[in-house]
Amino acid sequence: MGYKKKTEVLTGGGCKGILPLSIVRKKGGMIGYYSTSGYIRLSDLHELTVSGILTVAEETVAAIQECGQYLIFPEEYVINTDTVYIREDFKQIKFTYIPDRYSVSGRKKFSAFLEQLKDMTTENGRMYLDMLSQLSDTENLSLMKMKAFISRLKREAGIYGIS
Repeated sequence: MGYKKKTEVLTGGGCKGILPLSIVRKKGGMIGYYSTSGYIRLSDLHELTVSGILTVAEETVAAIQECGQYLIFPEEYVINTDTVYIREDFKQIKFTYIPDRYSVSGRKKFSAFLEQLKDMTTENGRMYLDMLSQLSDTENLSLMKMKAFISRLKREAGIYGIS
């Protein structure tokens, strides 16, 4: 997708995986402003339960899928706890679109993101994130299968009362 078309998609609000963006053109460049109302930056969260951290992982996969439908692929943008926002009710993840200078695969980016999440959860949460990270690194799973696996882990944690 060309630069102009991508800018239209990002500012038009069509892609629900990206926060609403307004661009102001100035001499020598442009500045983007994101509307984060109703969302919390992940780096501002601490001590998430197993259910909470798995919800973050699951909704991140859903947001990556949503972006892919608009030909915005994870290799193109930064995914970390400073660029990922979650709705206050933990029902949806959105990204700030920050172009990535390095062409890192989406799979490696997701694994690195899971590593960052370990600082935000309990010991049990870290154990589940380790499982997800290993799966992401070793298996060639589609995003849909990854999301289904995360849902299964959430159910397991809920059934056994793991927090």
